[in-house]
Amino acid sequence: MPELDVQVSAGHEDAVAKPRRKAAAPAPAARSERRREQRHKGPRQVWIQGADIHGTAIEEVQIMQNYSRGGFYFVTSMHCYFVGMRLHVIPSFGSLNLEFVAEVVRVEPKPKMAYGVGVKLLHARDLITPGNAER
Repeated sequence: MPELDVQVSAGHEDAVAKPRRKAAAPAPAARSERRREQRHKGPRQVWIQGADIHGTAIEEVQIMQNYSRGGFYFVTSMHCYFVGMRLHVIPSFGSLNLEFVAEVVRVEPKPKMAYGVGVKLLHARDLITPGNAER
C-alpha cells in the first residue's frame, strides 16, 4: 500500500490536512550494467551440445548475437533449453577454439517461436593432447 504524506500549510494548523500520495522514486534512465566483461557484437559461430530435461541429446551450430570472455547469447528455434542446463560448447573466439563446460543462465521467448539463450562459460573442458593420449 502506498505511503501517505500529510501536509499542513504554515499558519493553518487547525485546518484539516488532505492526504497526498508520495511520488514514486524516478526510474533510472538506463539499467545499470552488471556484467564484468565488455560485450562484443558480431556474428560468430558456436557449436552447442547437451541433453534436454528428458535426457535426449541435442546438438546444433548457432550464431552468437553477442559475446564476452565469460559467456555469450544466441537465438534458437529449439525449445529444449532451460536455466541451469549444462552444455558443452565450442565458441569461435578467433583462432582459439576451446571446448567449454557452460551453463544456461537465461532463456527468453522471442517472436516467431524463437528463444534467446544466455550462456555462462564455466571452465575449459579437459582436452586430450597427443602426448597424453592412452596407448
